[in-house]
Amino acid sequence: MAQSRRSLITPVLPYFHESTETTFSHRSTVNASVTPMSTEKYPRSSIEDDFNYGTNVATASIQIRMDFLRKVYSLLSLQIILTTATSALFMFSQTIKDFVHASPAVVLVSALGSLVLLLALAVYRHQHPLNLYLLLVFTLLEAVSVATALTFYEYSTVLQALFLTCAVFAGLTVYTFQSKRDFSKLGVGLFTCLWILIIASFMRFFFNSESTELVLAGAGALVFCGFIIYDTHLLMKQLSPEEHILASINLYLDIVNLFLHILRVLDSMKKH
Repeated sequence: MAQSRRSLITPVLPYFHESTETTFSHRSTVNASVTPMSTEKYPRSSIEDDFNYGTNVATASIQIRMDFLRKVYSLLSLQIILTTATSALFMFSQTIKDFVHASPAVVLVSALGSLVLLLALAVYRHQHPLNLYLLLVFTLLEAVSVATALTFYEYSTVLQALFLTCAVFAGLTVYTFQSKRDFSKLGVGLFTCLWILIIASFMRFFFNSESTELVLAGAGALVFCGFIIYDTHLLMKQLSPEEHILASINLYLDIVNLFLHILRVLDSMKKH
């Protein structure tokens, strides 16, 4: 019985977040709304403020760049810690595990709630402290979705996926920061691959097999490796310093989706 519910929840969860990224947070709506702040709306008192409201991080001073990176990766770390703690609670509490297994609607409610919060964050991402409250609720809902999916996997598989995800993310981040290449050109190809994966995920309901699951999970992991590089490059080359909320959400969703796809790869390999 648990296995049948797992087949319903785990395919939906990763690809739901892929579609929400595509339509909103990651790819078009939010990023399209990132424009330099006007001097009328944000009065400036020094030359340094010009970077905050009119230019991207790459052209800012070292101090502003370091402050921006500190904000982004501090928020990202808190999001990951909260998601990890929630997942551990769900996995090791038999009461919670039984409840979510008997209530598939938990995933749907948390996923839809995450989408609503993303929309709200796009609108209010510059309004402090409201943006932080919205980010907290969004992360909690996302954590519930992830934690629910993890209750259907073995502990050892989850730990392997976690370690692999951390290693891959760290390696790709260091590579992107040190590279002189322009990774913004990856955008179109990544968007295309993402939509192919979304369509393929729906087709899987009609032509499902372990081999198909392994191929799609592996392809998804590669795509989100690309998105980590792309969004890290975007963080330093295109975003302005006040967009730390957007940057942390982008990277957080990349990590979550990479983790879920690696988890599916490992699980499929165990079954072969």
